[in-house]
Amino acid sequence: MTFTPTVIAEKGEQIYRDKYKARLESSDNGKFVAIDVSSEEAFIDATPEGALQKGKSIRPSGAFHLIKIGSPGVFRVGYAGRQRGDWIFQ
Repeated sequence: MTFTPTVIAEKGEQIYRDKYKARLESSDNGKFVAIDVSSEEAFIDATPEGALQKGKSIRPSGAFHLIKIGSPGVFRVGYAGRQRGDWIFQ
């Protein structure tokens, strides 16, 4: 199987739902899990870097999907700007 980013994300989400979600959301909510989509192993840590590092130390050539446990996404993206007058024409 070829692991494109889309395949990794879809397979990772499926593995998480089927094998880990119920248990991890009650015991490790707010932490991060890196799931190797080939072996279906999960590596948990308080940081995204730590979870991936744990996974890479066991499976150096693994294809990992990263999830923040109990959250809809790993990272939040936001934008805040200060407007001063008509910013288009400044």
